[in-house]
Amino acid sequence: MGEKNEFLGNMGHELRNPLANIIAQAETLQEGIYGPMEKAQKMAVTAIQDSARQLLQLIADMVDLGKIEAGASSLTQTACMVSEKCAGSVSSLTGLSQSRSIQIITEVQPPSLGVLGDGHRLQQIITELLSVAVLSMHTGGQLRLHITYDEGALQLQTLGGVGQLPSEPAVILNRLGKVKPIGLALLQQLVQLHGGTFEVLETAGREVCMTIRLPLSRSSAAVPAQEQPPPEPSVSNEAPLSVSTRQPTILIADDQPALIAVTRNYLESVGFQVITARDGSEAIQQACTLQPDLILMDVRMPVVDGLSAIRQIRASTDPKTRDIAIVSLSGHSSAADKEKCLAAGATAYLNKPFGVRELDRIIAEHIRQDRN
Repeated sequence: MGEKNEFLGNMGHELRNPLANIIAQAETLQEGIYGPMEKAQKMAVTAIQDSARQLLQLIADMVDLGKIEAGASSLTQTACMVSEKCAGSVSSLTGLSQSRSIQIITEVQPPSLGVLGDGHRLQQIITELLSVAVLSMHTGGQLRLHITYDEGALQLQTLGGVGQLPSEPAVILNRLGKVKPIGLALLQQLVQLHGGTFEVLETAGREVCMTIRLPLSRSSAAVPAQEQPPPEPSVSNEAPLSVSTRQPTILIADDQPALIAVTRNYLESVGFQVITARDGSEAIQQACTLQPDLILMDVRMPVVDGLSAIRQIRASTDPKTRDIAIVSLSGHSSAADKEKCLAAGATAYLNKPFGVRELDRIIAEHIRQDRN
């Protein structure tokens, strides 16, 4: 079981690396780093980016499904505001719903409804439920999600869907499974992990009604700030990050040449000096001799891995080297992986793939406030 879990994590990491480069290249093109684009070119780049993100989500679903089936997933208990998780799910599906001209309408009763549960998994359940429903619908129309708390369980109910189907649940589920098999399988596994139930029926109005009941306790406490999910990478019309005249130096330590190239091009275009390292050993040497203002450190690298490199930099006798801000980059995308990086001494954690706006944010937090 442990070997399978490790294999799934490694597979996800390796598959995310080329996607990270595709998404980063698309964003830099949209930002005009390589020059202006015509309207048709922008549309093509946006389509490439959307497809890459859909593939990224598919990979995440596959890895997550495998981990749950292998018994490698557990639930944590935190106070969750249901409306916030619902809003996060709807936001992440904006591109999908717009592409199918479907309006998602949500209602949480009461609006302040809170539960004790795994916030990440709860949002994941809402997202997969809405995704399956959107993909099962004809283009155009409305999908309604109603969330309530009744008899010791959180109830999520969607109305919309395929229509004009026989009323037998098995037939409807079979049709939904053909629409998004991995998403539906993951949804069913997540509900089972919670000890909940998942039902699908056809209403008198020929709409498909999917109902999930999760045995969670109510809570009136707000979600702690650190439990909020990180924002999804997004394209913005905001101006790129401005830097001070000092030109801070950033070290990129990664064994993926394509990702180094696109990240370097963007950072240099907004005024940073950039140095690079292809493995952890080079990163340690560069950190000790050049003492950059920030290090972007990939976790999985040859010779010396990123975690070992971080530990050695933090063990330096030179306080200027020891105190360099280090952002760990990882394609594993799990809470446990983040904890390992922070425990090794990383200042912050960034999932691959990341967008230029996420890069702007992390740099602003760890360079600009100290240098302006």
